Amino acid sequence: MPGMTEMCVFLVWIAGGFVSGVSGIGGAMMAFPFLVLLMPVHDAIALTCILNMVMDLCLASLHFRHCNVRVLWPMLLASVPGSFVGLQILEICSGPVLQGAVGILLLYYVYWQKTFRARRGMAHPRAMGAVAGFGSGLLGTAIAFDGPPVGAYGLCMGWEPRVLLGTLGVFFVLRSSVTLLLQGMAGFYTPQVVTCALYGAPGVVLGTCIAFPVVKHISQQAFRKVLLCVIAVAGLVCLVRALG
Repeated sequence: MPGMTEMCVFLVWIAGGFVSGVSGIGGAMMAFPFLVLLMPVHDAIALTCILNMVMDLCLASLHFRHCNVRVLWPMLLASVPGSFVGLQILEICSGPVLQGAVGILLLYYVYWQKTFRARRGMAHPRAMGAVAGFGSGLLGTAIAFDGPPVGAYGLCMGWEPRVLLGTLGVFFVLRSSVTLLLQGMAGFYTPQVVTCALYGAPGVVLGTCIAFPVVKHISQQAFRKVLLCVIAVAGLVCLVRALG
């Protein structure tokens, strides 16, 4: 029988899958602060990486035909060394340091979303794509949030929404495979993490499926405002817990 932790993981990731299914962002950012209330930070990061893969597979399967393969390779190649650097950070940093880093990134993400203005064109796009891929590999492996660097890159390039979802969806699936391999070899996938992942995965799929019938009836602008408020509060909670 599942315990309280497993049931909470299931419910949290229904919400995470729903958020990502509606807006394409924020599922892991919303779920992670609740996970650290249930388990150690390193376990929460490993669990989030596994369930991110499930979520990315769901989203990529819907948009992969719009993937821009030409820009994908520089991002992917640079993400591999970034993932190795991220693994080193995960292994040497304490729980409070990692949680504080998550809190800072969440708050910065909210600030960036509120102030960023997309523009078309960028000097040296492949080089910038490699930089974004490296940052995504580093952050994805270290603290499970690989979206901001490549998301910012895609917006700066002025990609259409379907191209953005397709390209990043395929990128996240392939990049996450490297993270799962490295974290597994380093011993982060404990029996508790694997058990929670078995309960969280159906939650992710269920939340994502629930989002599709209702997405047409939700104001994207209003939903994003609420989501940013939730992420900001989550970031403050992580910082307070890290400092405490």
